[in-house]
Amino acid sequence: MPPGKQASESDAAPPMAAGARLETMRRRVRLSRLALLTAIAAGPVALGVAVMSGPTTGAAAPSDQPTAVRTAAAAADPAGYAQVFVDAWLRSSADDANSAQARLAQSLAPDVDLPDSVASAQPKPATVTAVRSAQREDGEWAAATAQVSWVA
Repeated sequence: MPPGKQASESDAAPPMAAGARLETMRRRVRLSRLALLTAIAAGPVALGVAVMSGPTTGAAAPSDQPTAVRTAAAAADPAGYAQVFVDAWLRSSADDANSAQARLAQSLAPDVDLPDSVASAQPKPATVTAVRSAQREDGEWAAATAQVSWVA
């Protein structure tokens, strides 16, 4: 080629790919990678800052007025206890005092005798559910009603 027809490198058009300049595309890829790596690195950095900063709880201001202290312990509803006992008692027998159900019934209420086994008695219960319990005036509880479904 004659020297007049050759284009210098500075006069040449930048390489193009599908109408976009390759250099611009390379910058976008680099910036995207940088943004992705920054986002990935921010997680552990934020965790470290949260751990090192400690709790952000404030102390309560002391009050000039005395607060009422509740001395009587709130009694829990014994419906679940009664349900477990009735189920274990109905499944136990005085003939087999060493069975697991008999030992459970005796551990829950040692003063209550185990039921005598009778040939014409009801079959073993399928489920026992405590339906109602009430607290008496003297602070004692009474589990008055239980629902028992029997195995046929």
